[in-house]
Amino acid sequence: LLAIPGKSGTDFLESSGIGLSLVNMAFLGLLSMSYIYFVGGQLSGPSIGGIFSVMGFGASGKHLKNVIPVMLGIYITAILSEFDVTQTTIIFAMTFGTALAPISGIYGPLAGFLAGFLHLNLVLHTSALHAGMNLYNNGFSAGIITVALVPVFEMIRRWRENRKSLIHR
Repeated sequence: LLAIPGKSGTDFLESSGIGLSLVNMAFLGLLSMSYIYFVGGQLSGPSIGGIFSVMGFGASGKHLKNVIPVMLGIYITAILSEFDVTQTTIIFAMTFGTALAPISGIYGPLAGFLAGFLHLNLVLHTSALHAGMNLYNNGFSAGIITVALVPVFEMIRRWRENRKSLIHR
């Protein structure tokens, strides 16, 4: 299961079975809840909703290997930016920012870390773009990050492949 990158259309129920999918979902829930306890946040209705969101997508692409780099990117960015990591806004960015897990799964943990870094910075500033009218600010920000990063990572991937083919000739 951890070897699967988690790109769109991934179905762990089909590829790995219901048992392993439920175990994966449980680990993702424990990870999310542990993060909230680790930073000193509160388990409230909205934060539990965020945990359920992470867990729910544990059957369709998210797993520890592709979620942790994104979460680390968000956490370290919050610490370096001197944000209060116990704020609901930061906890939301952590849970819903895991929508960027496929970037980590496909392009590697450093790409996932960068996506998390950019996600937190963008999610805290995009409400000005739509005058606060977008309830789904984390999804909006994750979409913008994906649209911006995937072409760059694809270009880097192709450049590396071309470089390797030239070296091996």
